[in-house]
Amino acid sequence: MNPLEILIVDDTPMNLVLLEQLLKKHDCVVRMAENGHEAVELVREHDFALILLDIQMPGMDGYDTCRTIKEMDRGRHVPVIFITSIFQDEASVKLGYEAGAVDYLLRPVDPYMLRSKVKVFLDLHRQKTRLEHEIVRRKRAAEALGRAEERYRSFFVKAVEGIFQMRLDGTLIEANPALARVLGYECPDDMVEVPGLIQSMVLDAEQYRLYLETLDEEGYVSNWEYQVRRADGQIVWLSESSRLVRGGEEKVIEGVVEDVTARKTCELNLHRRANFDELTGVPNRTLFFDRLEHFLQSAERYGNKMAIFFIDLNNFKKINDGFGHQVGDEVLRSVAHRFGQRVRSADTLARIGGDEFGVLLSAVDSLENAEHVAQELLSSLEEPFDVAGEKHFVGATLGISMFPHDATTAGELLHLADTAMYAAKRSGRKWCSTSGE
Repeated sequence: MNPLEILIVDDTPMNLVLLEQLLKKHDCVVRMAENGHEAVELVREHDFALILLDIQMPGMDGYDTCRTIKEMDRGRHVPVIFITSIFQDEASVKLGYEAGAVDYLLRPVDPYMLRSKVKVFLDLHRQKTRLEHEIVRRKRAAEALGRAEERYRSFFVKAVEGIFQMRLDGTLIEANPALARVLGYECPDDMVEVPGLIQSMVLDAEQYRLYLETLDEEGYVSNWEYQVRRADGQIVWLSESSRLVRGGEEKVIEGVVEDVTARKTCELNLHRRANFDELTGVPNRTLFFDRLEHFLQSAERYGNKMAIFFIDLNNFKKINDGFGHQVGDEVLRSVAHRFGQRVRSADTLARIGGDEFGVLLSAVDSLENAEHVAQELLSSLEEPFDVAGEKHFVGATLGISMFPHDATTAGELLHLADTAMYAAKRSGRKWCSTSGE
């Protein structure tokens, strides 16, 4: 991600230099303008996260500059902080806000106040950018899913459906050639009047019982999906819409059937792509957050404890940058594999970012048990990775939060685990927990 850009506008060069020095620690690009016209041109060419604007400037003053910027596409949503060396009365302050400013700083500028305010606005910009990217990503994923569903829907609408009449025990009375093809027979005559044929082909006997029960109670079923074993041994998915016909000497079932194996396979594949990381095969952040909510509901219902881990890899960026993304991807796959061997099947390991992983431990007895699992995960990285014929080590830093000791909501638990991880990084430890620090 490109560094954020800040624009400083002041007609005094020394003020520009001083402000630039104060903003160096924010890891952003600082651009400077000595008057309003230069500022407008820079806004026309760059996407700024924040503008620090002197009010008292000759010619085009801060108010006019701010108004002009707010009329531009690239400046409309950029926050502007006015900097002034004179006391602002209520009317002047109101004028500044009406021009589009969001805050004021008085000279001499307090370095702490400046950095604090700048940090707040940069963090807001980053959050806004992440949200916009997530919205775009989800929109594209939804559009891709919609296109895929439309293709398969079109295919199935045009498919020839099987038509049948049968007794309650699954003996076919009549069947058309399409049904014969679906079930793996050459012609309908091979299926008709074979005692209990359909019931014997359905894989789930309990589902067939529920099917008959629904027909008896409701009189029909719509898009009832089930699996059968074809005459050639192949297992396929069928979708059936049928009705129970009462009258005469016996009850019979009449309906239509289509083979929906391709659609079901597609749905399963789409579900996997939407919920699992394509690179490592473990759950992605979407499924991670979904399972977290389910884990919390279960923990609350049964009075269990649970733990959340946030894991950030160390030294991975060096490998990824030095040997390329293909090698980096292989390392991530290996890390996920090693972690996966240390996590129970009832728990969840997920890749939630580039080199970040998350773990949900369900029904964990204590913080000590959670820390034991954390040690197991970190120990799995003690063996070096084979990178382009060389041995390289990849470590990790881990943060832990516990339910219900630390918090009871997903958002709070995630925040605490993330905070603990960064606390561990700052202190040089391998892990840190909000419960035991």
